Amino acid sequence: MAKRKKIIVRIAFNSKKLKYNRKKRFTTKWIKSRMKIFMRYTRRSLQRQTNQGFVALVEYEDRSRRKIKKELRKYSKLPKNIKFIPKSKYQKSIRKRLKGYHYLYLVRLDSDDLYRRSYIQQLKNHRRRKGTSAVINQFGYMYDSKKKRIAPMYAKSPAFYTLIYKVKDYLKGKRYRLAGGHPAVIRLRHDKLRLRNYVHVIHSGNTTSKFRSKRNKVINKRRIVKNRRQVKRILSSFM
Repeated sequence: MAKRKKIIVRIAFNSKKLKYNRKKRFTTKWIKSRMKIFMRYTRRSLQRQTNQGFVALVEYEDRSRRKIKKELRKYSKLPKNIKFIPKSKYQKSIRKRLKGYHYLYLVRLDSDDLYRRSYIQQLKNHRRRKGTSAVINQFGYMYDSKKKRIAPMYAKSPAFYTLIYKVKDYLKGKRYRLAGGHPAVIRLRHDKLRLRNYVHVIHSGNTTSKFRSKRNKVINKRRIVKNRRQVKRILSSFM
């Protein structure tokens, strides 16, 4: 009998070409800085998930292999369910992990952000309705790591979502077309989780993000927390 669901966290390390990192993402300086952020935030969030029944695949450009491996050696060994994978082997790595499963829950996460420590368990508990293609997290926090302040945020169709595929369809090549990126996820048939499930981390390296509201996200500035102890307490639920 097929197992119900396979949860895979997909993280693009430097494999996604953006306007602000088109060339920088291949440099030693950029890789070193982003690796430090990944280890400080995202790795801790993954390792402290209350349910470790998932695999996180961190995708990097093949040409960066030596630099990636060099930086990884500076840190303690990653657990077996967190793996850095070259872009050329990414889909093969996913496909080989799907044998015997009925559904794939493909979690999107950036290499500098956090999910609530219970998020994987929430996905384990999720009961998919017929036709449901995504799980969306509209509520979370924005954390300014430079000024050590945090505030609640809301996004109608945020970058924090999980796509759901029938394994047989995924293996046949089915992919959801998200024209314009994550704001398009809301147009899929979806379920919404009500907890504040994510932390969007602002740091010097993600110049496209600011501690302010814009079209797809609203920051509640009336509820900004600046007290270091309170900030730490909030973050403890995520890493």
